[in-house]
Amino acid sequence: MSEMALVADSMTAGDLAEVLFCSSLQPSEIADSDSVYAAIDQSLRSHHGLIRECAEELAASYGKDPEITCVRMRWARSVVARTFPAARAAS
Repeated sequence: MSEMALVADSMTAGDLAEVLFCSSLQPSEIADSDSVYAAIDQSLRSHHGLIRECAEELAASYGKDPEITCVRMRWARSVVARTFPAARAAS
């Protein structure tokens, strides 16, 4: 099992969506599983491995432009659901 798969297994679907939201992957790009894994890995690394930092960036983005933020978060959640079907919901 890859390091990214192990990290993803320990995260909730919401965590994964927040991290993907903060990545450089764009909805216009093809989001195959390899590109999603790479985007999440890059995003975690750029946020010092802290999901909290991704949540803070998401909140700041919502404060600036809620409509665009909502669209991007819906996209991130759908990509996570497709890529990580076994990801657990937040408990």
